Amino acid sequence: MKINKQFVFSVFVGFMMITWAVGIALSSQIHTKTNSFSVSNFYDQLLTAKEKVAILRSGKVLIEYLYLFGPDAEQKKADYQAFASRFKDLVVVEAVAVSSGNQTLDQMIVPTGDVIPLDNVSSSDLIDVFCKNSYVQPKECLLREI
Repeated sequence: MKINKQFVFSVFVGFMMITWAVGIALSSQIHTKTNSFSVSNFYDQLLTAKEKVAILRSGKVLIEYLYLFGPDAEQKKADYQAFASRFKDLVVVEAVAVSSGNQTLDQMIVPTGDVIPLDNVSSSDLIDVFCKNSYVQPKECLLREI
């Protein structure tokens, strides 16, 4: 049997196609372990930088509230919890009690990376700040414009 260049090339292409198909089938069976975590609406412990990035990459707004104990702080924490449960698919709250006044923090971080201070924002104005800066607009924000 005479072997010519076309036959050799055809066998080579056929071999490549078969190995490609086997490689795709095997790669679909491999389960890689991911370092993702399930995102909750409320955290009462400090988040790591990777967790914050994962939250922001998912398109959610992160409200960081590091506070000193007190009745006003507990009320604001409760307001943030209520806000996070109202917009559970869009907002994550990190509320943690700290021991020193220079560690306090009250801010909103949107997925674009913008940081909005919430020090002087009341609970009734929080929806306005959220709607103005949120990347994803819930129906409450869109219907307010009408």
